[in-house]
Amino acid sequence: MALLRTVFSRAKHLGSLKQSSLLRAQNKQFSALGSLRSFSTDDSEDGKGTTLQRTPSFVNVSTQKGFGQKTAEDAVNNILYNLPQYDLPEKRHILSVFVDNEAGVLSKVSGLLSARGFNIDSLSVAQTDVSDLSRMTIVLKGPDEQIEQARRQLTDLCDVWAVFDYKVPENTFERELLLVKVNCVPPQVEAQLSVLEEELGEDQNNERSYEDMMAIHFHRQAILDVAKLFGGTATDIGSEHVIIELVSWSSRVDACLQMLKPYGVVEAARTGLIAMGKSKIIGGSDTSAEDDSPVIDLADLPPS
Repeated sequence: MALLRTVFSRAKHLGSLKQSSLLRAQNKQFSALGSLRSFSTDDSEDGKGTTLQRTPSFVNVSTQKGFGQKTAEDAVNNILYNLPQYDLPEKRHILSVFVDNEAGVLSKVSGLLSARGFNIDSLSVAQTDVSDLSRMTIVLKGPDEQIEQARRQLTDLCDVWAVFDYKVPENTFERELLLVKVNCVPPQVEAQLSVLEEELGEDQNNERSYEDMMAIHFHRQAILDVAKLFGGTATDIGSEHVIIELVSWSSRVDACLQMLKPYGVVEAARTGLIAMGKSKIIGGSDTSAEDDSPVIDLADLPPS
């Protein structure tokens, strides 16, 4: 009889341990979810069940002060976790940096910008009218606050004399040089010449027919017409290629390249942007003040 009582008490003790471990596991699981809810368990002997409640706090809730009570650390973690993240608007900035004409200055400036996560869209550097002074023109895209911080850090470099940020495009004169080599041979003529070369095993470029030469002439003339529309000039003309030179602002250079792509662009080279502030007109209107009025998208307006 005593043996049976011992076995029964041990079984009851193991059941209570199993139930308590189950409740602890459920407690940890529900406290990690972080919202206030209730659940009940019906595993008790009296059948009434046990009601548990989880806290409306962040993950890893501290239970040192009792279950259901938040600490200061939990509250701060919850606020930081639920804080909305807003993307700052990126703007195009043109930085004009005056530096010493010495070796290693370019690597210092570019390394400082790359270390802070800036992608340099364009960089051009050359000597000014003073032999000991060079001028860098750097084009960046980013929020105004980050660009201003980068400008101050560039100014702190020992090799940098001054840094100017041309914020207003209307008061900035910017230009870029483009050299692009375009194929003058039409695709159909080039295909015919390649077929003849494979069949005969000889170079057929010196034995072009009159029709092929006229097709090349009209193809070349179409390229020159496109370049003329953008203000470009032909600096070199050959039997198969023509080199176009264009000096304009960046968006116009992009448009010219896009229009010349169907004709067959062989290679292209761009110098990078250079910029300078415009001169003021005495008695004229001041256009330096930025217009804070919102930009209206024409697509949002009703049809007229």
